[in-house]
Amino acid sequence: MGIRHKIFQLILLCFVTSVAAPAAWSQDDELVRAQEHYKLGRKFYQTGQTERAIEELYNALSVEEVYFDAQMLLAQSLLTAKRPREAVAMLRGVDAIERGKVSYQKLLGKAYYQANKLREASISLNYAIAEASRPDPELYYYHGLVELRRGNTRNAIHDARRSLSISRRYPPARKLLSDAYLMAKDMPRAARQLAIYLNYVRSPEEATTMRARLKALRSLSRAKSEKSVTTSFIHPQILNVPKPLYTAQARRNRIEGTVKVEVLLGSDGVIQQVILVQGLGFGLDEETIQAATGISFKPGENNGKPVSVWMRILFPFMFTPDDEKPINDKSRIAGLITK
Repeated sequence: MGIRHKIFQLILLCFVTSVAAPAAWSQDDELVRAQEHYKLGRKFYQTGQTERAIEELYNALSVEEVYFDAQMLLAQSLLTAKRPREAVAMLRGVDAIERGKVSYQKLLGKAYYQANKLREASISLNYAIAEASRPDPELYYYHGLVELRRGNTRNAIHDARRSLSISRRYPPARKLLSDAYLMAKDMPRAARQLAIYLNYVRSPEEATTMRARLKALRSLSRAKSEKSVTTSFIHPQILNVPKPLYTAQARRNRIEGTVKVEVLLGSDGVIQQVILVQGLGFGLDEETIQAATGISFKPGENNGKPVSVWMRILFPFMFTPDDEKPINDKSRIAGLITK
């Protein structure tokens, strides 16, 4: 009887093994396939082929749904492709055990910032700052960007300085500091920090853009410090403000917020310069600048003579199917102008 029982157990074990082995092999095969897609996606991302990287990483996750490295790289690729809503959705699907990692919260903070979800971005970045094993200049830089977009210029300046105290050779913090000083209307400091940042720029295209911006900042600095305005000064009268296009990319990501620009209203009745003060990305900054150049106005006067005057103007963007007619109602125009 004992021998029969042992033979039966042996037969049963062989049967179970024959059934379970293919399943285990199948799981191993799926993991290998997912890893192959991940490695290919990483290669594409590193060589600047972002869309192909996204495709391969989605393939990896279709095979292996819970794959932290692939999820993180896919989210980063989506941010590079300016698809932050997808990046946030991807990161929300990460396993709960992984969400406490600094790298995860840092990337999530970046995604929220790009999507203009500023409260959520601040929470994630503050968590990463508190939990990081050592100070990270990029964390303070991104937190400063969030604060600047929220209009907290003092906090943005503090974060930029904190970033530079960690690494003096972290150029983005110089640009952030310049932008924060511009927002605070401290034009000399804004120009000085931008000049330092320009020393680190290697792209010829960006260098050209930054030099033009620096020239405009210095002009704005001189205009703000002039003492020649008299009691007979008359402010420019804005007659018409073109409405900038709400781009397809911004619409796809449902971006809302305000773009702020400084505009030089020329004595000749022509917009002479436009400086971006605070942007939203997704093509909205460029559309705003183009719209600002089309503002029609009556020049300001000083002692009865036309003069050029700088003015800060706000361009709000809302996710609505509103029309794109120019703004010419006096009460609405007044709401776009800040002192």
